[in-house]
Amino acid sequence: MAITRNEAAAALSDIETTQRRGMTLRGYRLGGPILMLWSLIWATGYLTMGLAPPELWLPVWLALDVVGVAGALFLARTGKPAAAGAPPGMTWRLLGGSLSMMVFALSVFWVMKPTDPAAAMAFPGLLIGVIYAVVGFWAAPRYALIGGLMFGLTLVGYFLFQPWLPFWMAAASGALFLSGVWLWRR
Repeated sequence: MAITRNEAAAALSDIETTQRRGMTLRGYRLGGPILMLWSLIWATGYLTMGLAPPELWLPVWLALDVVGVAGALFLARTGKPAAAGAPPGMTWRLLGGSLSMMVFALSVFWVMKPTDPAAAMAFPGLLIGVIYAVVGFWAAPRYALIGGLMFGLTLVGYFLFQPWLPFWMAAASGALFLSGVWLWRR
């Protein structure tokens, strides 16, 4: 018995759907440890903002960002993204995306010159929240939930706990860590 054209098309569609789902799950396993790393970077940076004078904030964050990008590149390479189904050049995409976000954030601060420290502290959480949400809506749905969580926690901290915002954001980075565990373990 021969299969019909429609049956063949349906079978190929099922195969493609399964491959896409497998790639997404492997991407979550790769992204989880990177998210956990960045949560520790954020906790350290925000604790520094709560405990150190403002003139130390930028050099500390820049150093932490370098550590975070280097660590993410290391984790991506040890996670063997090519074998996990990631497209070729993923390391360069990760590096380019990270540098683009850093340049964008620094440019926003340079152009807008925020005078309110709380606004400057909230901006990274909002930026990362929206980036994760967009990635989630386009490619990996769990990131949309993580992005919404980060965005929401940042707004709650900004409006309800502003005097303690750096400590709130450091604690909220624990949600990023748990999100990384969720991605990695599922």
